[in-house]
Amino acid sequence: MNNWLINEKRKKILSHPARQKVVVAGRRWGKSILSLMWLLTKEIQPGERRWIVGPTYRQLKTTTWPILRSIMRQFDNAKVNESELSIKLSNDAEISLKGAEQENNLRGSGINMVCMEEYSYIKPHVYEEIIYPMLTTTQGETLFIGTPNSFDHLYDAYLRGQGNDPDWKSWQYTTVEGGFVSQEEINKAKKTMDENTFKTEFLADFVSTGNRAAYNFDRKVHVKQAEELTANLFWGVDFNVDYMTAVLGCEYSDGTIHYFDEIRQSNSNTEQLAQAMKKIAPNINCYPDSAGRSRSTTSNKSDHIILMDNGYNVIAKKANPPIIDRLNALNRMLQDADGRVRMTVDPKCKYLIKDLEQVQRSRDGKIDKVKDISLTHALDACSYYIAMRHPVVKTFAQSTQW
Repeated sequence: MNNWLINEKRKKILSHPARQKVVVAGRRWGKSILSLMWLLTKEIQPGERRWIVGPTYRQLKTTTWPILRSIMRQFDNAKVNESELSIKLSNDAEISLKGAEQENNLRGSGINMVCMEEYSYIKPHVYEEIIYPMLTTTQGETLFIGTPNSFDHLYDAYLRGQGNDPDWKSWQYTTVEGGFVSQEEINKAKKTMDENTFKTEFLADFVSTGNRAAYNFDRKVHVKQAEELTANLFWGVDFNVDYMTAVLGCEYSDGTIHYFDEIRQSNSNTEQLAQAMKKIAPNINCYPDSAGRSRSTTSNKSDHIILMDNGYNVIAKKANPPIIDRLNALNRMLQDADGRVRMTVDPKCKYLIKDLEQVQRSRDGKIDKVKDISLTHALDACSYYIAMRHPVVKTFAQSTQW
């Protein structure tokens, strides 16, 4: 293990006697590295079981597993199980990585140490009802670690660590304090994000956005008529039987966007929507839901093919970006971290305005499509263009080598 990785902040965490430790830190602070340090610093006793539990198996396999595997090469007779992401030592101890989405694989006998990695994105009952009972039989230890996601169960754990219980201790660090990312790079990242996202991702602040998906939207700021439109027109399209939705926008030379018309059809299909779009703005670029590449709402042809048959230049990736990334990009256009407003909406776009004001996020940060099924379609349609043309830039690499 490289000595430069163990800075004073990590030493303080590793040496603290509390059984339940909580670390809230910005992106690229070195949370996965701390998880492994914490898991491997203490001598591993015969028969012990030590786990890292992350939101998904796939995430752990691509981030934490390569680092753990390279570390464990120094152990004699260590047996590596690639499919189960586990390593068994000669003294019958076992170190494993577990995806929280596979709850049945988490149940069993006692475990001695567990790190709940990116805890905000793990359902709280996974720890409370499954993991914690297995720790009680061994008087085991827990490290909760993650980047803030509003005031959720990670925040609750952090507050508990700020109290007087000697078994609990918590810390909070910005990205820069991790030692991997310079202030110059942080300043560059700030220009690509809205203010709230920057505060949570890099300053590790717990920020209240309510539950609104478009939390930066303000009718008084963003709803206005444009003095003039540009020739750079585009459609954003969301496919559904109820409701087929398209929003018409234009982008100016300075990168700002104005949405000025919309179509919403009930009990419809893609061909009918395309015909309605042609009456308003034919033969322009169209940014639809990527799922329409291979799927059709009501026809043997895919949704994308139907749009192309009607004269539209369809621009879409093979798959949509993660919903959270799309919402971050939308909020960044509404107002970035420097206070710039880069998106406005015409007053006649009543469905888009309603979505921007009323669409809620679910607990995992995604769009809530259950609470009111009449919502979300216009917001989706407008954000497909933004996610394609103005995505949130991933500034830093995703792993650090030992």
